[in-house]
Amino acid sequence: MQNPTPLYHRIYLVLRERILERRYPPDAPMPSEPELSRQFSVSRVTLRRTLEQLEREGLIRRERGRGTFATPPAAPAAPRADIRGLIDNLLAMGLRTSVEVLDFAYEPTPPEIAAEMGVPPGTITQRVVRLRSVKEVPFSYAVTHVREDIGRRFTAEDIARTPLLQLITEAGGRIAGAHQRVTATAADETVSPLLGVQMGAPLLCITRVVRDEDGSALERIRALYHPERYEFELDLKPEPGADGALWRPGSAAAL
Repeated sequence: MQNPTPLYHRIYLVLRERILERRYPPDAPMPSEPELSRQFSVSRVTLRRTLEQLEREGLIRRERGRGTFATPPAAPAAPRADIRGLIDNLLAMGLRTSVEVLDFAYEPTPPEIAAEMGVPPGTITQRVVRLRSVKEVPFSYAVTHVREDIGRRFTAEDIARTPLLQLITEAGGRIAGAHQRVTATAADETVSPLLGVQMGAPLLCITRVVRDEDGSALERIRALYHPERYEFELDLKPEPGADGALWRPGSAAAL
């Protein structure tokens, strides 16, 4: 069935997401029109419609002789939730599913990820790209950065066989907690064929930083989930509050 959303708008959704996530530094030009045309395999006419829409919304600015620059708005703080039982559920999910390791390397950590982990930009971390499946049907694409001293203690083959959080624990990491953010994102040209969705299709995005007992980051993960193949359920319990009953998280389960 053909996707009714115009191609230029699907590319717009991907570029808009990258701009809002500050994946294009505001003080450096974005990739040029020819580079973006090749990246998305579209004509420059189609790409220009995308860029015009981004410019109308104030998400980019064009400077003659310098290029196109991202201009993301100041982001308001998102609401936070304390999800108890998170680590147990993640370990259980890892044991029920299969993993294909698409990339495995030790690389300098990009600035935005280093900031989340609380380490200097360029700090070497283990970077792993994984495709997770249930009954041979892919449902998630994840990029993880693991602290180097922990990551050096297991291999890509270990990651394909054993849940990553279990490997971190066996390597000496003392998991004390995690901060997780759940948002929506758009499938880009890399993820769409792997998860079997159209470029620009909505995906569930979970970003999580797992910390050691001393507060240092053990792992940072950004995982994209097929919305028809992944659910996250949360039990809530009422507690009295100043404005009436408040709902507090009880148990959680990833399905």
